[in-house]
Amino acid sequence: MDDTDRAILLELQRDCRQTYADIAHKVALSAATVHARVKNLERRGVVHGYSARVNPAALGLSTLAFIQVRLENNSNCATVAPNFVQFPEVEECHSIAGDVDVILKVRTANPHALELLLYRVKQVPGVVRTNTMVSLSTAFEHQPLEPAGGA
Repeated sequence: MDDTDRAILLELQRDCRQTYADIAHKVALSAATVHARVKNLERRGVVHGYSARVNPAALGLSTLAFIQVRLENNSNCATVAPNFVQFPEVEECHSIAGDVDVILKVRTANPHALELLLYRVKQVPGVVRTNTMVSLSTAFEHQPLEPAGGA
């Protein structure tokens, strides 16, 4: 991956609805060259999809929280994730190292809805306990990713 690919990736992350001509103007290439490079990045799995970013508050989901989940010794993220993916409030599920096993990023309408979700999470087989952190505000999300040194 060269500097031009990096610049194209940055532009795609900033706004994936830009035309190839728009990106080409910003990275000093032709639209055809940008198109070919984007297709190559897709083929290599560097770009694996495009999506719309939705404002959670506009959907009535104003409470953001992170639920740390401790599991039984014979459970792991792979065994509980199928349960969590069925909860529409769960935006992300990560297996983590440390004192807890899984962290869930969740969005609910209000603290009461979060409380009801916590009851459901605690009923998932393998869950021993939870610890929840409620976000008071968000400084930023979706920071564009830049390739690591050797990528």
